[in-house]
Amino acid sequence: MTAVFFSSPRLIARRFEERDLDALMAMRADPEVAALQSWENFTPAEAGEFLAWVKARNPGDPGWFQFALEHRETGAFVGDCGLRIMESDNRLAQVGYTIRRAHWNAGYATEAVTALLTYAFSTFALHRIAASVDPRNAASCRVLDKAGFRKEGHFAESEWFKGRWADDAIYGLLRVNWEKHNSRGN
Repeated sequence: MTAVFFSSPRLIARRFEERDLDALMAMRADPEVAALQSWENFTPAEAGEFLAWVKARNPGDPGWFQFALEHRETGAFVGDCGLRIMESDNRLAQVGYTIRRAHWNAGYATEAVTALLTYAFSTFALHRIAASVDPRNAASCRVLDKAGFRKEGHFAESEWFKGRWADDAIYGLLRVNWEKHNSRGN
């Protein structure tokens, strides 16, 4: 049986497995999904390399760990979310997430991020979790707002991204604010 790292009402977060290869590749090769992500396409070779890389990692290791998101009832691959423990200071982290287009606008990203925050703050001695998002991705900005993040900065044309200058919005959440947000039942 696959170990579950954390769960939410509709999702479980687990290690990536070989069975995820086709769905992962399809998600990352989808031009609408990739439009505001760092990749352009995702080949079978890249998918295989990704699976080998993530299998060798563990949550809490410095650097990124990616969790596969599986629908609790159907077993369908919904997307992934990642937790990066900062290499410079293991009390700082960053999150990221990607949802398959077929599952957009159904609340899965908010559900996954909220559950990931609970897992991360409950499991690791984190002080702060950040997220970097393209501000054109209004849906992703709403996910972070709903999860309790605060927009801390908007950097105009701060990144060379897919052949043009792009803005970057930084969101942050301190442990103390997460605890307050959680105590209100959000």
